Amino acid sequence: MSTLITYSPKLIGEINNKIVAISECLSGNLPKDIDLIGGKAGIALFWAYYSRFSKSVDLEKKLSPIISEIFQGIRQSYISPTFAGGLAGIGWMIEHLNQNDFIEIDTDSILDSFDEALYPVMLKMMTTGDYDYLHGALGIGLYYLNRKSNPKSALYITELVNELDKHTEHFPHGFTWESRLLREEDEMIYNLSLSHGIASIISVLSSFYEANIDCERISNLVNGAINFLLTNKNDIKLSKYFFPSYIYKNHDYKENLGRLAWCYNDLGISMALLKAAMIFNNEHWKQEAINVLLHTTNIIKWNDTKVEDAGLCHGCTGIAHIYHRSYRYTGIEKFKDSAIYWFNQSLKMADFKDGLAGYKCVKPKKYGGICDEYGFLEGIAGIGLAMISAVSDIEPEWDNALLLN
Repeated sequence: MSTLITYSPKLIGEINNKIVAISECLSGNLPKDIDLIGGKAGIALFWAYYSRFSKSVDLEKKLSPIISEIFQGIRQSYISPTFAGGLAGIGWMIEHLNQNDFIEIDTDSILDSFDEALYPVMLKMMTTGDYDYLHGALGIGLYYLNRKSNPKSALYITELVNELDKHTEHFPHGFTWESRLLREEDEMIYNLSLSHGIASIISVLSSFYEANIDCERISNLVNGAINFLLTNKNDIKLSKYFFPSYIYKNHDYKENLGRLAWCYNDLGISMALLKAAMIFNNEHWKQEAINVLLHTTNIIKWNDTKVEDAGLCHGCTGIAHIYHRSYRYTGIEKFKDSAIYWFNQSLKMADFKDGLAGYKCVKPKKYGGICDEYGFLEGIAGIGLAMISAVSDIEPEWDNALLLN
């Protein structure tokens, strides 16, 4: 891995001040939600890494009430099984904190009940083709990968891969899977994204392969999925982005609108390719990923980027963190320059006087419009984590939740 990016003293000072401002906001009233992506579990991640950034933090004092409130919430009402919104993500967070020595806890005594509850749900999701990473079976699979102390975890993952294999659609140029997301009446799609689509399948399967689980079958599936992606690239003369968001199944139409973001299009997909290339030692995949990433560094016009806020999902810090990771993996100077550019833009986004540390999240009106967001994926907890990773030598293991590690 390459050396860390050296930022200017001015930028470091501004980022440090913003991290402190975020910590102050997260010291007050927290959201009622307890999940990883938008709720208290994601905020617990922030405090864990902030405790290594700022030695003055009493981590146990910060985490104990948050974790207590999370489990109180689980006992009091129904909680989704998913990685984004429920038990899988919360369980992943608990294991993550324990394995990275943020807390000392007997995770088996807490999570054994999660293991038993999530397994049949994961299989049911897969039998209906619901592989979605954030909201379906793959996210539960990532939780089991983190449950190394459970001897059944590898078996559960093998069953997930078996069901995924059954739902594979074969083409002369590779494999793919039908997506349940954005389905309208009889319109079927193949989603290519890292958040919900084929790129997430490639990334999660690569992690399973690295853990020496069902390697022969996974190698076949990853090869087929990457071939499908690479043969469905856009003509870059006609589109700003190489990869479409999705492809319509019943007529050969690609959705060519794009954005610069973790969730959809070139950044997230190229990171899945780069991860697979490193794990499978495939130079062709690595060069494809680097070429796409290098192309994205030239997309800085706001109308082309579609950037509206600073969050990890589709905002400035998510973009900056991906370039930061790309530089550390490859040593390519252009990625360093782009990380610096986008961290600067993330600071400029903090211009709301009534915002959280100056930030607000921009959502479609039906989902809340311009609003305060505390959480990990779209809010200030995630912004703070990316900034901590920028100006410290703390390894950002937290970004495995975004399939970037």
